[in-house]
Amino acid sequence: MPIFHVPEQSGEPRDKGGFLFQALAWVLLRVVPKASPDYEKRLALVEYWLVEVNEEGAALREIGFTAAHQPVLFAPTNRNYGLWTDSDRVFSPEEFTSRNDFPFDATWNRLYGQTSEGARSL
Repeated sequence: MPIFHVPEQSGEPRDKGGFLFQALAWVLLRVVPKASPDYEKRLALVEYWLVEVNEEGAALREIGFTAAHQPVLFAPTNRNYGLWTDSDRVFSPEEFTSRNDFPFDATWNRLYGQTSEGARSL
């Protein structure tokens, strides 16, 4: 499976909506279970992602790395759906750098094993 290097694309949304929308969002974020609870606290640490994709370009697995190249997030697990693996984003080789030289499978499996088979975070 192809592995793509995806730079972190974070940023504050430009339009946060009106007061009513912000209040509704605040309530929903506290009531609805989060799809990736570990991502909220660590997402700001991610400098880039390595994303494994299938032949159609859909994300299968992801690992988020810091600027020091340390993994801080990975998904999917039984605790986290992920950022890219829980999206409908289609990745293309023209858009991202291939990192097929990286030992993605071994790294992802090591992270999964270290976290009691995905039952807890890093």
